[in-house]
Amino acid sequence: MESCIVIGGGIAGLTSAAYLTKQNIKVTLLESSPKLGGRAYSFTEQKSNDVVDNGQHILMGCYSDTINFLKLIGAKENFIYQKRLCINFLTQAGKLVRLKSFTSIYPFNLIFALLNFKAITYTERLSLIRFVIKLPFISHQKLSDKNIRDWLKEEKQSDATIKSLWEIIAIGALNTNIDKASAFIFREILMKIFFNGNFASTIILPKNGLSDAYVKNAKKYIESNGGKIKLSSSVKEFIISDNKIVGIKTAEEVYKDFDYVISAIPFYAFNNIFSELFWDEKIEFEYSSILNIHIWLKNNTMKEQFYGLIDSPVHWIFNKGNHINLVISDADYLIDKPAEEIYNMCINELIKYTELEESDILHYKVLKEKRATFVPSNKNNYIRPSSKTKIANLFLAGDWTDTGLPSTIESAVKSGRVAAELILAECQM
Repeated sequence: MESCIVIGGGIAGLTSAAYLTKQNIKVTLLESSPKLGGRAYSFTEQKSNDVVDNGQHILMGCYSDTINFLKLIGAKENFIYQKRLCINFLTQAGKLVRLKSFTSIYPFNLIFALLNFKAITYTERLSLIRFVIKLPFISHQKLSDKNIRDWLKEEKQSDATIKSLWEIIAIGALNTNIDKASAFIFREILMKIFFNGNFASTIILPKNGLSDAYVKNAKKYIESNGGKIKLSSSVKEFIISDNKIVGIKTAEEVYKDFDYVISAIPFYAFNNIFSELFWDEKIEFEYSSILNIHIWLKNNTMKEQFYGLIDSPVHWIFNKGNHINLVISDADYLIDKPAEEIYNMCINELIKYTELEESDILHYKVLKEKRATFVPSNKNNYIRPSSKTKIANLFLAGDWTDTGLPSTIESAVKSGRVAAELILAECQM
């Protein structure tokens, strides 16, 4: 029986392990921390005893690899699926504006949703529709050196349209401001959303914490198919002979009985330890931060599951029942500030956009993810490595590999599937 060591128990590593064990490959998964899930996990908050996510993650119907992975591990029912697109936006006056599909007849449902998006003028909505219709005819070459803002301005998208829609979508999807992010990769996202059928544009949210939503299922699936998972097992060294990895050293053990290796650890961790083995010059990505601010309330009057905030440093509010989760993407300018200062800024924004008063608040928790995602700039996109490496039996997985997608759950899952399929193809040779 062929065997594989998977290094890293985040989404990419779990995906690789699941697909390999499905095909009867003997898998040992090594995770350096005492938990699985990587950056997408949940934990119990001490004061409230509530399960909260390290960071809110939105899935979409166009996340085909993620949905297939959830089906594989039996976790599809752990998520809430919109029947049709509906995104709620709030203005500073507290007005609710919806981007909503009123019919399931594709593609007219999306055209009507854009036509009825009342955060912008009717003329701006027509320009918005013309831009979306034009997307399939815009070449890669035209966008290869542009950022998102320059592209949108070139396509006659008004400042109001950019601020009320495109900026919110782009920052949410790419975790980067539109002056840095690649126009090409944003176009790829918009193509998946608007040109892959009705389901592609819908929002998918976990019913409970992320660990319950997919981590437990993935662990159970891998182990039920004969895979082994070892936590708190950090890889220290690769032993290489004849251009193959023949040994892997952790603090406790040396592994030698394997045929293949998948490294599914974050890029900065891989680069710090193993860069000299794989690139002639050390590759460096630029990273972007995300802040999640969890706020517990005496009485939560919010009715919708989530809201996008127009023209606010707070990008999203997610309604968790007895508490709300605020998300600030592209948060480098805030990441080193004290939690109290971040919280006070958020309260000021909530008072502007909602009926919430500070007296309604019981307590809060600020979570910082300093290197949440790499910046999907044109420069970074060109240096992303492929799954296959110059070491014959080593493959890479992770949202930072060359998946053609930004640093999302979908990119991580796709990378894990691709790495597994490359190994399975070699097994058949």
